[in-house]
Amino acid sequence: MNWVARNTILKTIWGSQAFGTAGPDSDVDVRGVCIPPARYLLGLSEFEQHEDRQNEVVIYSLAKFARLALANNPNMFDILWAAEEHVLYIDEYGQVLRAVRDRFLSRRVAQTYAGYAASQLKRMQTHYRWLNNPPDHQPTPAEFGAVSHPKGGYRFPDTQREQDYRATLKQWQNFQHWRANRNPERAAREAQHGYDTKHAAHLLRLYRMGIEILREGEVRVRRPDADWLRSVLDGRYSYPALMALVAEMQAELAEAEAITALPEEPDFCAVEALIIDLHRRSLADPRFNPPAPGQ
Repeated sequence: MNWVARNTILKTIWGSQAFGTAGPDSDVDVRGVCIPPARYLLGLSEFEQHEDRQNEVVIYSLAKFARLALANNPNMFDILWAAEEHVLYIDEYGQVLRAVRDRFLSRRVAQTYAGYAASQLKRMQTHYRWLNNPPDHQPTPAEFGAVSHPKGGYRFPDTQREQDYRATLKQWQNFQHWRANRNPERAAREAQHGYDTKHAAHLLRLYRMGIEILREGEVRVRRPDADWLRSVLDGRYSYPALMALVAEMQAELAEAEAITALPEEPDFCAVEALIIDLHRRSLADPRFNPPAPGQ
């Protein structure tokens, strides 16, 4: 994929560095958008994204990026609305894309930002449970009423008990994986504060951003509340106080959704027309499709 850098139209700082919540040891994540060469647009070759995990870089194809942004994916909005000082590279194609970014906004924001926040909340609650009441043994089929079958395996009294056993076993396996692979920094935070404050900061940021977008139509990636978010990372709230705040923000997001002026759906037709135009222009641009050696 040696053409990816050449065909990149937008590249930005992403994640905690972009939010303004990074610590001294935080990684520098980079996300971007590219227009693939003609064979990927017209031929049978496929390309959706390029990942350089060593350097924390992900570059999306313009088409995949647009599909995700039309779905109001928060990660894509963090690229589209990155602060100017966090735009590492942008060309005329990227400028056109950023110029029409409001076309992507819709009421879907309520579901996507709440959904991403809920994912962080679930992880935090699971880890909190494991920290405070960890499972002490691997579940056995016998505990769920199963008896050995003469031909091997187990026979459960009913389907529900078998499902309960498998779910409990899965939780045990997840717990073992978490315990064996815990990030040392996050483990230290959990030990100090009793819960994963990084998950907490992420979910509160997502709720606040969703509320702002619904109320004001503004996506503020560079967080004006960065100091407060860092205080959350540092354990500002007890776990009960945090859960009370989460409930408040969930209600606030629902209220913002009820009164938002955003359209029901993003402007799909306008975005699709733009993507078609940018693809057509790139096909005629030798930068994206340089002649083969000897031509």
